[in-house]
Amino acid sequence: MKQKYLYIAVLMFGLVSCSKDKLQSTPTLKLKSVSSTEVFSGGTLVVSLDFTDKEGDISNTIYVEKIRKNKRTVPTIRDTFSLTIGDYPKNPRGVLALNLEYGNYLVSAINPPKVSDNPPLYENDTLVIRFALRDLAGNVSDTVTTPTIVVNRN
Repeated sequence: MKQKYLYIAVLMFGLVSCSKDKLQSTPTLKLKSVSSTEVFSGGTLVVSLDFTDKEGDISNTIYVEKIRKNKRTVPTIRDTFSLTIGDYPKNPRGVLALNLEYGNYLVSAINPPKVSDNPPLYENDTLVIRFALRDLAGNVSDTVTTPTIVVNRN
């Protein structure tokens, strides 16, 4: 009799475990890699994201939010924006590689505070960057966040 219950328990466990691998209609994002945690003037940060979407109908836009973590609060630019990722082939899984250029997407403070006058040095921007993806049906993915990124201002 005990073997019967053990068999049923193992079968139930197997069914529950297998259902976790099924794709969902809502896209999912997972941070795969970040090229660096410090970016210098003229540099580029490459962020790779794994995605899944049951129907494979991701839109050609990813939403980005920069959050400046510096202790001093100053006015910032381009805190939220979207990036066009081009038309992606209809595929339920894939990798998105985003190239975030220093001047266009990473610099945060409009006028960074000075930390020294001689030579003039400015406070670096310390950021975390969040990403979300929408599919053509209007479903929005979970949000993924990078580790802390330092954007060198000198």
